[in-house]
Amino acid sequence: MSYTMTMRKHPRQNAPFSLLGAPEETKLSNGIPVIFQHYDGPVAASYWWVKTGSADESPAEAGFAHFLEHMLFKDAAAKETGRASSGKTARTIEGLGGDINAYTGFDQTVYHVTCAAHHWEKVLDAFGSMAAPQRFLRQDFEREREVILEELKKNEDSPGRQLFQNLFALTYRKHPYGRPVIGTLKSLKNAGVRDLEAFYRRNYVSAKMGIVLVGPFAGNGSRQKALLKVLERRFGSAVLASRPAPGGVRPVEPAIRDKAAFKVVSFDVKTPSIGISFRVPELQHPDIPALDLLAGILGMGELSRVYQRLFYQTSLATEVSGGLYVPGDSGMLYAQAELDSIEKAQPALETLLGECRRLREEGPTREELSRVIVNAESERLYATQTADGMAGRLGFTRFVLGDLGFDEKYLAQLRAVDAESVREVARKYFDHRRLSGIVLMPKDSASAYDVNESVELSSRILDSQVESLLAPRTRAPAVKKTSLPIEMITLNSGAKVAFFSRPDSQVFSVHTSMLGGVRSEVSHPVENQEKDWGTSNLMALTWTKGTSSKTGKEISALVEGHAAGMEGFSGRNSVGLQMTGLARDWELLSGLFQEVLVDCSFPEEEIEHSRRVAEDSLRSIDDHSAQLCSRLFLETLFEHHPYGKTVHGSLESVPGIDGDKIRAFHRAWLRPEHLVVSVSGAVPRQKLETWLLNLDRTISDFATSHSPQTTAPRTLPDEPVLKGPRWVERRLGREQVHLLVGGLGTRVTAEDRHAIRLMQTILGGQSGRLFIELREKKSLAYSVAPLSFEGIERGYVGTYIATAPEKQEQAVAGIRAVLEKLAERGPTAGEMKRAKEFFLGRRAMDLQGDSAIAAHFGLELLYGIPYFTEAKVAERISRIHAEDIKRVCRNYLVRPHMVTSTVG
Repeated sequence: MSYTMTMRKHPRQNAPFSLLGAPEETKLSNGIPVIFQHYDGPVAASYWWVKTGSADESPAEAGFAHFLEHMLFKDAAAKETGRASSGKTARTIEGLGGDINAYTGFDQTVYHVTCAAHHWEKVLDAFGSMAAPQRFLRQDFEREREVILEELKKNEDSPGRQLFQNLFALTYRKHPYGRPVIGTLKSLKNAGVRDLEAFYRRNYVSAKMGIVLVGPFAGNGSRQKALLKVLERRFGSAVLASRPAPGGVRPVEPAIRDKAAFKVVSFDVKTPSIGISFRVPELQHPDIPALDLLAGILGMGELSRVYQRLFYQTSLATEVSGGLYVPGDSGMLYAQAELDSIEKAQPALETLLGECRRLREEGPTREELSRVIVNAESERLYATQTADGMAGRLGFTRFVLGDLGFDEKYLAQLRAVDAESVREVARKYFDHRRLSGIVLMPKDSASAYDVNESVELSSRILDSQVESLLAPRTRAPAVKKTSLPIEMITLNSGAKVAFFSRPDSQVFSVHTSMLGGVRSEVSHPVENQEKDWGTSNLMALTWTKGTSSKTGKEISALVEGHAAGMEGFSGRNSVGLQMTGLARDWELLSGLFQEVLVDCSFPEEEIEHSRRVAEDSLRSIDDHSAQLCSRLFLETLFEHHPYGKTVHGSLESVPGIDGDKIRAFHRAWLRPEHLVVSVSGAVPRQKLETWLLNLDRTISDFATSHSPQTTAPRTLPDEPVLKGPRWVERRLGREQVHLLVGGLGTRVTAEDRHAIRLMQTILGGQSGRLFIELREKKSLAYSVAPLSFEGIERGYVGTYIATAPEKQEQAVAGIRAVLEKLAERGPTAGEMKRAKEFFLGRRAMDLQGDSAIAAHFGLELLYGIPYFTEAKVAERISRIHAEDIKRVCRNYLVRPHMVTSTVG
């Protein structure tokens, strides 16, 4: 369960997509619209859309919409029976392999469930029980209030959430978008059961509801009728009488003020960040298409104006992003930047606003317009990769925009926008009187920042009456229900290939991987382990930044210009390169991918940029309690094995890593006998063969012409078993204490791994023992979950919880009690059934898209995990029994000595 408040990096709020056949709309007996969309895959998604969000609350009701989202997961009959909720709904759905969740935003609350398609009717029936009109048991109400208060404390410790929550509050002083969706400490503590029930009865009415079903039913009218029958029984007039939506008018936020508004927020961080917004109109306004393109040109991707200027040209920022966010009413065009020193805050703001001014004066180039339009069009195709992607978009177009045909019309509007139109909206909306800005500063530096200087700066740069202050700039087969079709190929060089032909996909994904990462750079260094630590991370960050014939900017232009994505990756055990693009661009993009994979140059100027990113990531770990807790846990558990080291390296090692060292590791790890290539999507077999033959020759020539200075080890000694318990603690005086209790885990190839995964399912999820005992019954936390990592050598397994400091001892004791009970008595038959169904259902959901398929099976092939059909996986899972769960819980979580990491 969650609520929406912050924006993702580079979002396109109104991104359209194409459908596999037209959606069909019908209505239930009470008028609730139902959208059916065929999706030819093994997964089905059901979305219940309620057009009620935090913007429908009065100030005294702040947080009620989100509170209701939590309460509807309680047993519907709790009030009548007098018994507190036991998580029956979630338990039933997870027992059928489904995944249920919800989110609350400004304008809607959306409940959704995804499941294996063969359980669709049963899952939908259990899901629909949430719609029955409810009265809330006080015991459930009080427990859930405690959980939400813990969630609120968690948010108070998050720098990113604080940046955007303050930005929203400054942008929307009158409109309810300025209030936090979760509510405030005062409103939540003052809330009563009757208050919440009154809000529920007023807003959860048929006229504010809609349903979207996406899954396989084309040519099967009987299934569609069966689904509709379930919906009528659970959501129809016998349950929800036909009722109109309540009236009410939201306050209007003035778009223009006398001057810009800036605020400094003091926070427990090491480095500052800035966020700015310009108020823009509602989603249906005729300026929105041009504003959408303007936002993409300003802040979307590495070729965006602010990324090029702040990250590359001036090195003022370590991370830059931006976008257009328009919920339902007026929205914002925003940009944010993360910095590595307080001295850069004002120069970064000046540069950011300067780029806004340049767009006002110059407008975009033809190349910039083409890039963002192609990306908008491509998102139509990428969204068809998952049932959830389709269902979420259909719900938005129908229940927010009121038009299922909006996407095609909107794309036509985007294509009609020219450079002058973008320049005109830039002149109109990049106005300092529309501007709000937040500067998030370390506590000991906040008082030194002058907000009045920022206000004057914005007026000087963005005042339409002044002349330009800036120097001229140079412009620069269908998915089966039981098995995925796979073909294993070994090239002449020894490289291994996994190919998944999906001709109905409109996308392809290529994933290449090899042994490497922190495990190899530390155990088999080029120089020594302390100095080489972090090399693989810098390699991944810089992999796509240049070849012998192309600059990083030229590569980005080709990739982003074709709405593709390409990036290096690194982790504990491996490094590699991956790309996802449109199938129509296979020949061009696959050639570029091969060039970047082998002929990467790792330019020194790009490595310097990557160093700044790595160093900023290292510094920011202390700002995020959960990350710091995890780092301390791993350092304390793994005293000898490289798994104890963070993949980013250290502040001592990163400055000394140069291009020569990265190229040495690249030559050592990119050996054909160690290379795995995984391809999924609509790639014709003949075109794949042509590409593979060329790749085979290229990597063979590369290996012949370069002698490696080190190797990537196949095996290392396991971390020795702990001889006693270990504790590590960092007290920071924050709102919550973060705890991680765990020990050594298992290997990716071990027989125990599936039993451990089922144990994690029994403990985790909304119907899991940890959730029920510690969150539902005792309100000890908002976040509690089992954690595990399977390594080439022994990884780790444990439990994480974030709780109030005064609840720490009770939380640790509660975790221990849950684990000991499971180890002693084992799971029930119902828990075993639920865990197995959930595991298989989750697997089907996770393997919907080409990028997920290519990555999953590519890494399995790299680590020597045999390929199993889906039927074989199901058969192996079926052989796991309750005694196996008792055994792994006892052997991994109860008997061994544990590490306890505490941060807060």
